[in-house]
Parts: sequence; structure tokens; C-alpha cells
Amino acid sequence: MSSLQTEEVQRQLRQVLNRDKVKLWESPYSREDGTADQIPQNLILKYSEELRLSQDVVAANMEELRLHAVRKLASRRKFQTSGIATLKVKLAGKGNLKCSSFEVETTLQILGKDFKKLLSEKCGLTADHLKPIAVGRVIKDDVPLSSQHIANNAQVLVICLSESEAEAQQREEQMSKVRRAREGAELLANSLAGDDDMDHDGHQYGLQIADQSGRALQIPREEKRALTVAMALNERGKAALKRKQYGEALLLLLEADREFQQCRSEILQAVDNYAVLCLDIVWCYLCLKNVTSLPDAENRLQKCEQLFHKSYGNNLERLTTVKGSSGQEKALFVRLHLLQGVVFFHQGRRNQAVAELAKADAFLRQLQVDESKLTELMTMGFSSAEARLGLRACSNNVQAAVTHIMQKQEERREIKKKEREERRQKKLARKLGKTASGDWVKVDLYDALVNMGFPRGGAVAALQQTNNNIQQAIQVLQDQPELLTLPDPDPSPVSITDEMLAQLVSLGFDPEMSRRALQSCQGVAQRAIDMLLQSGGVLPEVSSASSSSSASSGSSTSSSSTTPSSSSSSSDASPAKSPEELQREKEAYEELASDLADQEDYLDLTLEEESVFLQEYRALLESTLSF
Repeated sequence: MSSLQTEEVQRQLRQVLNRDKVKLWESPYSREDGTADQIPQNLILKYSEELRLSQDVVAANMEELRLHAVRKLASRRKFQTSGIATLKVKLAGKGNLKCSSFEVETTLQILGKDFKKLLSEKCGLTADHLKPIAVGRVIKDDVPLSSQHIANNAQVLVICLSESEAEAQQREEQMSKVRRAREGAELLANSLAGDDDMDHDGHQYGLQIADQSGRALQIPREEKRALTVAMALNERGKAALKRKQYGEALLLLLEADREFQQCRSEILQAVDNYAVLCLDIVWCYLCLKNVTSLPDAENRLQKCEQLFHKSYGNNLERLTTVKGSSGQEKALFVRLHLLQGVVFFHQGRRNQAVAELAKADAFLRQLQVDESKLTELMTMGFSSAEARLGLRACSNNVQAAVTHIMQKQEERREIKKKEREERRQKKLARKLGKTASGDWVKVDLYDALVNMGFPRGGAVAALQQTNNNIQQAIQVLQDQPELLTLPDPDPSPVSITDEMLAQLVSLGFDPEMSRRALQSCQGVAQRAIDMLLQSGGVLPEVSSASSSSSASSGSSTSSSSTTPSSSSSSSDASPAKSPEELQREKEAYEELASDLADQEDYLDLTLEEESVFLQEYRALLESTLSF
């Protein structure tokens, strides 16, 4: 008899015992010292016939229930008199374990790290190999159990990372990944909050928060900072989940959940990330065989369903309006209804379990992909994920799937193009500095002046002096020709060739002046010639300091606000970061980026595991359990 079958037998027995008010921990079933007395044979026969179970199965499981009741009663009395709690522990993970489940007696005032030492003695693993989880949270080392909402008879899941000498390095790498993930997420969040989504070299390291169509959402900086940590950890957890590393995934996802809890509910409802996070956490519970011992599974699934309905509509109608189809997101509902059915099964709510598993099966049938058509699309050059999602969105119609995939590719290209332009403008804006009135120089006005043929340095200086008035800026550039020689605020490396230089020298200009003019004009010969003609063939020496002074003449702005460089943004900019800090941020971003996938990658579920679990639990529900 499997553990799930045993659980179902005991659930049925518990139900009839409660109905008949049979208290197995009292006489005549138990003696005062808790040892077994005698269970009447007629009672065993009665339940055997009613539940269609053998008498041996009924007798054995009634004894198990009796022992459980006696232990629980003794635990309650002990806790009331001495304050010593009994915690039920289940181990998950690989390793040569002394046992897979056991009980631990301890005061609830014990620190988390000392509790791990107790667990270590029981299971034979060193404490740093263990990650205990209770009430849906990783137990903190330096906080008493009582302050972490852990009560007497609580269930504790312990993730065992690894235990052998040969696996020590792998275990350390796994722990290091979790630490680095959190450190990296916090570094990215700090960088984002302190520097308008960019580091001091203008690289954008913040996460992009997008709606269901992939377009960025505008969220206040403080909210975005909180979400950055949560979503970075969430991405790392999803990547581990995809690799089927469920222990590591659960730790990362619970860390992400802790960060999400600091965000306003309105923000969590704006995107479906938190709903998918709740779903992924419960999926980890199932894959670690721990659904019954963590009671927050049902609560998480309720949150998930509520957020899905809010985002997608009760019948996915909102999703169809936004994205044109709902086939891809239905994969999430397969997992949602499956997990709800599993939770109901373990709670003994058979009718609800049957209904939820039926919903999961219905969605699963709709999402079955024809393997031959999948192969056909892949031979056209599409990835397996694109092919699978396309066929699901188009009900296995190959031609429609091709059109759908190409449309999605084009949408992604347009979104990336727009994001690149937004990043360019944001990066350039910081280099352009502020106007005399303290506003940022407008990038679109700057671009307009450059397109008219004005030098970049002169364009930014004119806009700074005229407070973004483009007509006045044109007049200033005509009245103050010295502005035309100011350096480019956003110089790009330009290679001045001998041919380019020879063209200007042949007109009689000095070679050094010709080189400087070409560099100032980005290698455009005609603009360089015009500049030399206007200056009489001699360009003034321009240093970064003097350029600031020239640009700010006639205004009240300081040199720091007018110098067109990355260090010239306002005085409220964050302090310069050390090379070591910038390198750590870069490494953190690159490590996160390696786990980031396409925006719809989380929808690319093969549903193979879901199908196996569905068959297993439907078989348990449909079985007569005649053992």
C-alpha cells in the first residue's frame, strides 16, 4: 500500500470514528499510560464492511490513528505544563538519511540556528546542510521559533542540500547560489534606486516590469526598487524550477515571496508575477512530496486564483482581448486546478478534489500538441517553445501558428526597439545636464537641433541657456558662434582616417585644427569645414572646465549642472561608486541575466509532469481502495 493510499484509508477511518464519537485515546481502546488496550472486533468488522477494506487493514490503521492521538494528547499536556513543544519534521532532498520523518521536542524560545543543530543530531547531517521551512517561510537563524509563528505540533519541512564528501562542493555551490542571488538582487535594487535605472557608465541594470503584452509599466521608484529584489529572486527560482532543482527553487521562491510581501497589494495585482510565484511554491511542495505538511498551500492557491481572475478575467476574456488568445495561459490553469485538486484530496474533500482534477484534465486536453506538427514547425526554424506556444494558441493549426509566432516575434522586436530608444534617451539626458532653471535638457529638442546641422556641444549649451526653448536656442547658436566649437556631450569613438584629414588639409587648413574639427563633428567633413571657416581656421583650446564655464555663461547654473558628461548631473545624484562596486553590480546582473528567459517562457510547460500527477490522483480517487 502506497503512502497516499494509507493516507486515504486513515482519512476515511478518521471520518467514521468522528461520526461515531469513538475516542481511541480513551478507555476501552487505550490504557491510562497510553498503551493499547483492546479494540472490539465487532467495531473492526463494522468499518471493514462499510469502507470495503480488509479487517487487517482496518485494525492496523486504527492502531496507527490511536498512537497518533495518544502522542498528540501527551504533547499538548507536556507543552501546557513545561513549555516543551513537539514539532513534526519531514525531510526532503537526496542523501543517506537516518529517517525521513521524526519528531523533535524543544522550547519555542530556541533560536533558529540552535533548532537546526537539534535537527542535525536527528538526521545525521551537519546543520549547514539543512534549510528548515515552517508556515511557508524559511526559518531564520537569529530569531526564536516563537517569533516566527511556529506553535506546538507544527509541521516543519527540512530541505537537505547534500551530505556526502563527494557532494560537499555541490552543496556549497547551491548555498552560494542562494546567497549570491539575494546579494545580486539587492545590488541591482540599490543601483536602480540611486541612479535612475543606470550605473555611472550609463548601463541599465534595473529589471523591466511589463504588462501582459510585454510593455513596460511606469511604477514609482520606491515601489520599483522593492519589486526589483523580489522579481530578481523570483527569476532565479523559476530557472531552478525549470531545471527540476526543487529544493533550491523553493528556497529562492520563498525569499522572493518575503520581498513581495513588502509591496502594496495594488502593485501585486498589476502584474501576474506574484500569482505565478504562489503557484510555483505549491508546485515545489508537491514535487518534494510535502503538500500535506505545509498548510499554507491552500491559501497560496486561493491568492493565485483570485489574481489570475483579476488579470485574465473569470473566463480568460480579458486575456483574449489583450493578447488575442488564451491558449498559452491555460497551461497555468492546468497546474492551478491540479494543485487545488491535490490539496482537496489530502484534506478529504473528495467532491471538490474530483471537480478540480476534472477542470485540470479539461484544460490539459485543450492544450495537447500534435507532435508531428511541433516537429514541422521546428524544421521551419522555430524553437520548440515558440512552436509549442504557437500551436496551443492556434488549436494545432500550423499555418495560423506560423502567423502567430511571426507576429509575436515582430511585437518583441518593436518592444525591444522602443526600450532601446528609451534607454538611449535616458542615458543621453544625464549627459546633457540641466537648464538654467534646473530642468533636464529635453532629448527630443536636442535631437532636433542636431538634425538641423548644429554641433552637438553647441546644441546642448544653447538649450541649457534658453531653458529648452528651441527657437531661442537657434538664435543663441547664430549669435554665439563660439558655442559651435564645444565638445560633443555624448562622443562616440570616431576613427579619423588619413583620407578624411587630407581632404581638409588640401583646402589649406592646419592638420591639427583639421583633426580636432573632424573629431568634434564625428568625422563629417562638411560640418568640420564649416566649423573651421566660422572660426577662421583656428579652434580655441577647450577643456572640460572651460566648456562648462562657456556653457553656463549668462545663466545661474553651476558648472556641474551644465557640463555635458555623465558626472555632470544634478547635485542630488548618488555618489560615485568604486570600480569594485560597479564590477559586483555587473557580475550580479550578468548572473541574473543568464537565468532570464523570454517574457513568455514561464508559459512553456510541457505538462508531462502535470499529466503524471493527474493520473495518479484520479486513480486514487476512483479506486475502491479494497486492499
